[in-house]
Amino acid sequence: MLPPSVAKEYAIAMFGDDAADWLLDRLIDGHAVVLGDDLVGFYVFGSLVVGDFDATTSDVDTVVVLRDDLTSEQVDGLRELHTAIVRERPEWSDRVEAVYVSVDAMANFREGRHPAARISPGESFHTIEVDDRWLIDWYQLREVGETLTGPPPASVVPAISKSEWIDAVRRHVLDWPEPGPDLDRGSLAYSVLTLCRGLRTCEVGDHVSKRAAAQWAAERLPHHADVIGKALEWRTSPAQPIGGPVLDDARRFVAEAQRAL
Repeated sequence: MLPPSVAKEYAIAMFGDDAADWLLDRLIDGHAVVLGDDLVGFYVFGSLVVGDFDATTSDVDTVVVLRDDLTSEQVDGLRELHTAIVRERPEWSDRVEAVYVSVDAMANFREGRHPAARISPGESFHTIEVDDRWLIDWYQLREVGETLTGPPPASVVPAISKSEWIDAVRRHVLDWPEPGPDLDRGSLAYSVLTLCRGLRTCEVGDHVSKRAAAQWAAERLPHHADVIGKALEWRTSPAQPIGGPVLDDARRFVAEAQRAL
């Protein structure tokens, strides 16, 4: 495992973004204090790795793998760590996705439910359970994740076939709910862009940024280009209401994306 000082230098060299560098540095230091020798690996994936990362608006997606399930003291320590990060840099509020999971839970995620913990946009730090529904995340981590400390992702994430991943994405798209009347701009954008990426994954078999998937989907379904364009424009919007016509357009897009599968 890389010592924290070396890991921080690696993060700066790898990502070269001052905002993300500060966050990753802070997490590396905090994990060393709270988790100590229980830390197996710390990984980053998502837009920071595959592209389309915006230093002022994008989330940072991370996974921490542990030797064993978190203790109550570690849960409290991690909660305080993430609270302190937002206190020190308010711009990171609701922009950190961090999942803390044991080696055993990762290795056996297809079998039963396993304790873990998570913080994500819109949710404070809390305990959760992971199961086979996490296959999409774990596939992305294994395939494109970058290591900050610990062994490569493929050493801790079990093998997941590409066909298994695509099948999981297809089920995810087909189960996606119709956009409801209470959606704000940001939520509608998330819904549309998630379906753009899901449709591309099922048809092309790759994983790209939401922006790249939106551009592809606008060409694939040009009659939905307007609502896809609005989704790109609104994905970083505050919680503003949307008008009926746009919501209707989004519903039609979701329905057609699902029919296409």
